[in-house]
Amino acid sequence: MKPFIIALLVALFSGPISAQDEPLSVEGLTQRNARLLVTGVAFGFGAYDDELASAERARLYCAPEEVNISGNYLWELADSELDGVHDLATVAATVLQRLRTRFPC
Repeated sequence: MKPFIIALLVALFSGPISAQDEPLSVEGLTQRNARLLVTGVAFGFGAYDDELASAERARLYCAPEEVNISGNYLWELADSELDGVHDLATVAATVLQRLRTRFPC
């Protein structure tokens, strides 16, 4: 797990990438870094949802096995609803609501 976190941090703080052509970005971040953070959100949602399922508690969402809830998948969900610059909390809340709507339990 440590190598993954270190690799994520290195990628997060690497050089800037232009976000001019993208309709969605996260406040104060380059497009690449914003996408990396959304990938972390996807990982966090998945880990927490697995914990809820293990404890036999109500899950966040119930996606079929063939659906991969990746950072790119969440970015597309957010991009279809949000436009412009938003903070990470807004993006995360939006994609969680979209996941719950799309994959109810």
